[in-house]
Amino acid sequence: MAAGTFAAALDATIVSLALNDIRSEFNTPIDTIQWIITGYLLGIATVIPVTGWAVDRFGARTMWLTAMALFLGASLLCGIAWSAPSLIVSRVLQGFGGGMIVPIAQAVLARAAGTARVGRIMALVTIPTQFASVIGPTLGGVLVETTTWRWIFYLNLPICLVAGGLAAKMLPRDEPQRTARLDLKGLLLLSPGLALLVFGVSRVADGATAVLVPVAAGAVLLAGYVVHARTTPHPPVIDLRLFNTRWFRTLSGIMLVYGGFFFGAVYLFPLYFQQARGHTALRAGLEVAPQGIGMLLMLFLGGSLADKMGPRPAMLGGLGLLALGTLVYTQLPSDPPTWLLLTALAVRGAGVGLCVGPLMAAVFQGGLPKASIPRATTAINILQRVGGSLGTALFAVVLTSQAGEQDSAGPADFSHTFWWVAGLVVLALVLTLTLPRGHPAAAGDAPKPADAKAPADD
Repeated sequence: MAAGTFAAALDATIVSLALNDIRSEFNTPIDTIQWIITGYLLGIATVIPVTGWAVDRFGARTMWLTAMALFLGASLLCGIAWSAPSLIVSRVLQGFGGGMIVPIAQAVLARAAGTARVGRIMALVTIPTQFASVIGPTLGGVLVETTTWRWIFYLNLPICLVAGGLAAKMLPRDEPQRTARLDLKGLLLLSPGLALLVFGVSRVADGATAVLVPVAAGAVLLAGYVVHARTTPHPPVIDLRLFNTRWFRTLSGIMLVYGGFFFGAVYLFPLYFQQARGHTALRAGLEVAPQGIGMLLMLFLGGSLADKMGPRPAMLGGLGLLALGTLVYTQLPSDPPTWLLLTALAVRGAGVGLCVGPLMAAVFQGGLPKASIPRATTAINILQRVGGSLGTALFAVVLTSQAGEQDSAGPADFSHTFWWVAGLVVLALVLTLTLPRGHPAAAGDAPKPADAKAPADD
């Protein structure tokens, strides 16, 4: 599982370093090239709702191997892409495979760990991701500089083969639940609705009609899903009863916002160093690496604090560091020294490492029954990826509008965009302040066992 999650995370961090070269080769504007990241996140958000059902229906081992095979095949298609549209479509397919990897790993390990150790277990789950974020930018820069951007996708092939082979030998077989059924109607309402919503946000620069039509269509589909989920006699794709508790509602909002500023910033930082400062892909990769190092150093501290004190203190500290590090990048027209920019990235990384484990652990510490954990994991991961898609699309639109007719964005354009990133961090900080102190079960916000199936609203 570690190898599989490493492959998916490595792909995300490497791709961000290659965007500038891909844009140049295909002669594609910034607001189009962002779909290489947004399309991948939308693919993830689309397949996550199916993951819980698929694990129940076919077993975790079978679905893990299927996800790895799909991710491998899509990586090959990305490597041989002949145009920006073909690469974007291949990235969506890659997201279908990558989207199943993390939820399967989280659900399997959370079931085995129990609530007492879930903070540390979630930290362990994120180790491959954080390690990939440390070496990914540098490795991506090396590949782009010495070979071609296509090798950032070919690199996935041997990793996936090794991960699949190890899983086939070591992952125990589990008994599928043949009675599990897919909420097909809900899936057909939810996934296109989310995609249309993100697509509408990405068209802000094209006028009101270009935005309102897809957003309105997406809103209608999502409203239809809400009606369907509350009336269907069968388990829906996302069980809306999970949101009946204030704890889960608040965490869902935080995760949506977190996805926006985290994945959106992954898109922005390498572009800034390459476009505004004129650095090579390799140098840009080295410059964004401190963020991954900061994450790795603080990862276990956040998980331990969540187990001992509840998630709120670590999340507040982490988001505070994120806000501090991001504010440095709102002052780019003043030409801050490189050491300050790199230090700010390390501070941001420390903030992510401090809050990401507690944020994920908080879902499982909220008193949900064990049987609800896979569905809760599905909901939280969907919200994170949807937030990432919306954030990336929004930041790309802001950056493009600031750059105007210029071929590349300048320091002032990036500075304006980073104010939006900082705003989302502050919003997450405010939402976190509304969480109760300590563990939610102790604070009385968790559903009682008798209400586990349909917890009452508080």
